[in-house]
Amino acid sequence: MQITRGCTVSLRCVVHDTQGNPIDNGTAPLCFTFGQGQVIPGLEAIVAGRSAGYRGRHRIAAEQAYGAHRPELVFEAVRENLPADVVLEPGAVLQPGGANGRFQLRVVSLTERGALLDGNHPLAGQDLDVEVEVVRVG
Repeated sequence: MQITRGCTVSLRCVVHDTQGNPIDNGTAPLCFTFGQGQVIPGLEAIVAGRSAGYRGRHRIAAEQAYGAHRPELVFEAVRENLPADVVLEPGAVLQPGGANGRFQLRVVSLTERGALLDGNHPLAGQDLDVEVEVVRVG
């Protein structure tokens, strides 16, 4: 059966950045409904029309992965506007709206007034090298 809109797809997908650094080792299968925007566009493009058993290596351009890095999503937040219980340190992740929030803000650095926050996906602006195996199509 070929992968078409509405199919349930199960993949093994090993992901590296273009320098070969591992991002995802692919041990947990990735299951999604094809054509519903549940995975990055570049991955859907790779598996479109494929069948179970397909294996391949591909490079996904940043624009088809997590998008370009958008400088306008990096901004300074003053401490008074941040929750009092949040520990601010570089690398910390804030989730506006709690665990159900639709996006995350990463603390880039501390400033005199608060913190420099980045609303970009951590992989924004990066091309990705992927090894894909289509395990099941239903």
